[in-house]
Amino acid sequence: MSTTLKPVISLISDEIFARLQTLVSGSVGAYAFAKVVRPTKVATYTPQNGLIVLTRGEIVRVTDLDCVGNPPAIAYMQTFLIRVHIAPSEKDTTPLELFEDVAEAEIHRAIRTSDTWYQFNDNAINADFGAQQTATSDGGYDGIAIPLMVTYRVAEGDPYTVRA
Repeated sequence: MSTTLKPVISLISDEIFARLQTLVSGSVGAYAFAKVVRPTKVATYTPQNGLIVLTRGEIVRVTDLDCVGNPPAIAYMQTFLIRVHIAPSEKDTTPLELFEDVAEAEIHRAIRTSDTWYQFNDNAINADFGAQQTATSDGGYDGIAIPLMVTYRVAEGDPYTVRA
């Protein structure tokens, strides 16, 4: 699908993805990130050490942050999950926790690019990182997942229009 007009949440997703891409270019940090992907219906990537997978989690209404107006502004909080596959060589004696800690620190640095990082190009009103989680697949260790909760407002009935 190709469209020039995108809902506000898609613009936020694009900006998060772009910031994570800086990790792959080698311009940020010490951890070797392989690439960043956003899954499609048919998986087009193979899990590997340093792969970042950006997905969306739960979205909730935040009625306390709604604003009156014509039309009113409706607030939402979208959780993004930034998953990092950590699969070093079996001969590597580095503790997994160090890989996890460095990967998380580099992701925080890549996302927090300025004092207004949480606005994601004026599309959001707040953002915050959640606690790191262990990611598993097929019952085994796969890496970490870092939740990023982004709060934004749109005009009621118009998810394409940002409301501050």
